[in-house]
Order: sequence, then structure tokens, then C-alpha cells
Amino acid sequence: MCEKLPAYWRGLLASSHLYLYADSSMEDTAFHIGEAAQRLGVTPKHLRLLEREGRIPPPRRDFNGRIYTEFDLALLRGMGVGQRPHKLKRAADVLRGS
Repeated sequence: MCEKLPAYWRGLLASSHLYLYADSSMEDTAFHIGEAAQRLGVTPKHLRLLEREGRIPPPRRDFNGRIYTEFDLALLRGMGVGQRPHKLKRAADVLRGS
């Protein structure tokens, strides 16, 4: 299952307890940036800005743009995207459960 994930996620999951709970159904459904943003309660422009600033990990891409999986959305929610926090958590901290 881990081989299907983007390299960035594999590195974060290597030492994470979340790998135990991730299943293939979290990878099956993919969303383009518009639908992902809607599910997170933000605009696509906001997601692009966070990515450009390095505040969120870059998503996978296909010929039509950015692709987010259920796992990606769960991680972004855990980081605080869409909740208007003063400071977003780091992806590594969310995956470690800190």
C-alpha cells in the first residue's frame, strides 16, 4: 500500500503510527483542487498559496493539475487547513500524533 503514496508521504509515514490505520480506500478517490478546496472549506487559490509558501506539502499532479486523495485531505484537516488557525501544524507533527 505504501508504494502507491507519493514519495513525500512515504517519508513521513515511515516513522508514523498513522501508517497502521491508512488503508487503500483512502488512496482510491482522487479530487482535483476545486473539489478538495470545497471539502476543506477554503478556495483553490488559498490551497495554491499555502503550497507556494511551503506551509503544506505539494500534492500529486496529473495533466489536469493537482490531485488530492482522501489521505491528503485528512492530513490537511489535521494540519488545520480550513479551520483558520493562527499557525498551521507541520505535516510531520500530524503524522506522528504530536
